[in-house]
Amino acid sequence: MTIRRAARWFAALVLAAVIFLPTLALAGPRSGGSFSGRPGFRAAPSYSDSRDNRNTYGSGSGSHFIVVPGWGWGGGYGYGHGGVGLLGTLFVLLMVGVGAAMVMRAVRRSRQGGQGGSIASLFGNSGGNDDSLVLQGRAFLYKLQLALGRSARSIQDRLAVFAAQGDTSTEAGLAAMLQQSALELLRNKDSIRYALADGRGPMTLTNAETAMNAAAMAERARFQVERVRVADGRFARSDAPAEEGKEALELIVVTLVVATRTPLEKFRAVSTADELAAVLAELGGVPGNGLLGLEVIWTPADANDSMTETDVMTTYPELRSL
Repeated sequence: MTIRRAARWFAALVLAAVIFLPTLALAGPRSGGSFSGRPGFRAAPSYSDSRDNRNTYGSGSGSHFIVVPGWGWGGGYGYGHGGVGLLGTLFVLLMVGVGAAMVMRAVRRSRQGGQGGSIASLFGNSGGNDDSLVLQGRAFLYKLQLALGRSARSIQDRLAVFAAQGDTSTEAGLAAMLQQSALELLRNKDSIRYALADGRGPMTLTNAETAMNAAAMAERARFQVERVRVADGRFARSDAPAEEGKEALELIVVTLVVATRTPLEKFRAVSTADELAAVLAELGGVPGNGLLGLEVIWTPADANDSMTETDVMTTYPELRSL
């Protein structure tokens, strides 16, 4: 391809971008709303697999170290008489045996309980409670995304009320808002036409919060005006003028991103209304002390905004028909 021909192709691409990108930017809903909180992540203690990078062999509180005496009979840390003494050899063999037994025990416990992977899990914890520390340092992340028909358009106002009146700064308040949202979706289950259920975990608290923030940002970036935003007890409302949609309001998309301390047994990919109802019921039953964080996002939020089935298929291609 000559330079002149390549330049013509480049000019054509630029012209197409100028013409079509504004149209694409205006496609789909303009408005949305959300509420969220992370009280469980804020209150959870921070656990490090490397025990804060301390040069210790072991775990738990206090200092743990291994003392190796002089290996030879000649004293000090030398080899004495040109080789390893009998006592030193027996001590080393004993330590190797103990270490191997500890590793095998940790691997066996990991296979049975689905834990493991960290250095701390190989050596146990103080107080003899080997599993509590691992569980406290792990999180499970779930995303449920639903597209409801226009017969459920009242859910826009209901979610806005939950955002305005709920308490997103505490675990109990956030659990109540999750229960209200799940119950509202259950009441409108006959209007749900598309769904996506995805779960991840176990993962570290840091990784879970990072993944949760990324998922929430990706969903909130799909609309231009965030009409209502409540986060960690702070309420904000956009005064940007509402615009009437160019198309009909055919669907409303609601997304729930939930981080829990323990796995949800019934949360799995859904293909039927009954499976979806079971997932919503389990989400609504998550107690405050089991909830790390929550994001509830819906679009459109303005009454006259629009979202067609084509918009949903192009903007949310991962959704599947029920």
